[in-house]
This record gives sequence, C-alpha cells and structure tokens, in this order.
Amino acid sequence: MLQVRENKGGRPRGTPDGYTAEAIAPIRLQAKKDAERIVKIMAKENEIDDEYAIEALKTSVEIMREPGQTRDRLTAARMVLDFTKTKPISKSEVTIGKAEAFLESLLADDGTEEDEQPNGSET
Repeated sequence: MLQVRENKGGRPRGTPDGYTAEAIAPIRLQAKKDAERIVKIMAKENEIDDEYAIEALKTSVEIMREPGQTRDRLTAARMVLDFTKTKPISKSEVTIGKAEAFLESLLADDGTEEDEQPNGSET
C-alpha cells in the first residue's frame, strides 16, 4: 500500500536556499578555518581554558560565517557575545544607587543644618 518515495533530487538536507552541496562545501570549509582562527584569538584574549567552551564558540562563529537563516546567525552571535562580553549593569541597579546616594547627601545636609540652627536661634 505505502510506497517508499525515492529521492527525486532537490537540495540536500542542511544546504541553505540558493546553494548546491558542491557550492556550499568550500564556503563551509573556509568558515571553519576562519572560526578556528577567530576563536583562538578570542580564547587568548578572554583567557578561556575550557575545551567545551572553545568548541561551542567555534561552532557559533562557524554558523555566523556561513550563509543561512538570519535567525540562526543572530542566535549564534548572541551566544558569542554573552560568553565573551560582560553584560551592562541593569538600569534599576544604577537608579537605586543614585537614589541611595541622594538620600545620604540629604541626611548629611540635614546634619549640618541642624548644627547651624541652634547657633542661629541663640543670637
């Protein structure tokens, strides 16, 4: 009843739109070489010693260097940035810090004004 469908051609699995397997192979090879070189520099600058982290970075950089879906490339770029760059301080922490500093300055000002008021009331 059910027949197994034979391969009718088309592009192979894992090959991006607009490329044949033969056309994408040298691009992937070059991307792999570039990724190894880039990650070696990144590992040296960021002092990465974990071999699994280095392998993950190589794969992510390789995905970024290959043509493919933008979503996959952006996900790989985000992973590389999360791993190599520190995240900025959240805005709420900065706001709380500024508010605390402001309140402390008010308390310091109140202390000096209280000292001045008794002197002013005596005259």
